[in-house]
Amino acid sequence: MPSWKNILTRIQAQDIEKAPPHVHALKLYEGKLTEIGEGRITYVWDVNPDYMNPAAVFGGYLATLADQTCSFALMTLLPDDQNFTTVDLNIHYFRPVTQGKLTCVGEVVNLSKSQAYVEATFTNDDGKIALKARAVERLLKG
Repeated sequence: MPSWKNILTRIQAQDIEKAPPHVHALKLYEGKLTEIGEGRITYVWDVNPDYMNPAAVFGGYLATLADQTCSFALMTLLPDDQNFTTVDLNIHYFRPVTQGKLTCVGEVVNLSKSQAYVEATFTNDDGKIALKARAVERLLKG
């Protein structure tokens, strides 16, 4: 199993050579991982017009970024032999995302032996909340 720290370091360096196919297809590493802390990350994403519907960025793509942000935050706390999967993802959209940068902060709120509760908050260039997400991650046996 790969090292979570190495994965996050590669993402931070924008080295996606060994990233899974879905990461390439969805351009999930287009943003910059600017902070990696204990149970907390910050990811800055330039709004990509390729993901716009007529009015704003497609909500499903933002949900994918939220899931990825929550996963990055959880990776900071897990041992390398511990894997996980998202079992519940809830998104609340507050305003449309149309341009600029999104600052995505992921934070592990609670970590138990079998699951983690993680939140992500996305703010726009004006510092206003664009969306909030929460993910429940099931920890899998190594």
